[in-house]
Amino acid sequence: MIDIHSHVLWEIDDGSVSMAMSKNMLQLAWQHGTKSMIFTPHVIEEAYKPSWSLIKEKTQQLEAWLKQELPEMCVYPAAEVQMNWNLLPELAVNGSYCINGGEYMLIELPMKEIPLYADNFWYELELKGIQPILAHPERYMRVMRHKELLLKWRERGLLLQCNAGSLVGYFGKQVQENAKFLLEADMVDFIGSDAHRDNVRTPDMSQAAQLIREMVGEARLHRITVENPNLLLANKPVAIRTPQLNVVKNKKNFWQRMLAKLV
Repeated sequence: MIDIHSHVLWEIDDGSVSMAMSKNMLQLAWQHGTKSMIFTPHVIEEAYKPSWSLIKEKTQQLEAWLKQELPEMCVYPAAEVQMNWNLLPELAVNGSYCINGGEYMLIELPMKEIPLYADNFWYELELKGIQPILAHPERYMRVMRHKELLLKWRERGLLLQCNAGSLVGYFGKQVQENAKFLLEADMVDFIGSDAHRDNVRTPDMSQAAQLIREMVGEARLHRITVENPNLLLANKPVAIRTPQLNVVKNKKNFWQRMLAKLV
């Protein structure tokens, strides 16, 4: 598996608090089936704003350690960038904050609101040549209450990353239901651990992987944990799947009406 969302880099945001913890997190990930990790520290205006050079430097330090301890494991620099208009000028400058310096970028929304400029923000990213990936849409209650907006974003090419913890109930029942809903509708392109520590919110995605296998099968699990992440790292296009609305129980009519409005 490839974990595309993690807060493993130490003393850089609200994730790992030490290099020793970061090493423990990598070992835990490896033990539970994760072979590669993308490091995505928060980039939030007036909160956490590490430089791209610092992110790459810390990634290289862990990479050097891995060559001695876990030589088969790979790690890559990136960031989880909050949707904020003031950050736009700093994004994608020499690959800054993009996954491995390529064209893909993990974007999170403010938890309690959908910015009024959201559509314009996606457009500005497109102008910069950035392909955005929305981090954990299942956790944004306003987004999940306005599913027509998510469908509209999906239609214009927005990729979606679901948290492993959401699928297994770590963030509560409603978030879990949201995550399963998106998974059943084939709207989940990637999963990530969103790991912050080595004792809670860990990088262990094995339980979520088993749940995905049981719900939608081995082929889908492989696509969202191996095939699509490899395309990110190779800077190649990831296919946007048409939502499978007819397989989502008790939601069929609503989703079909929303999709009909968009097409």
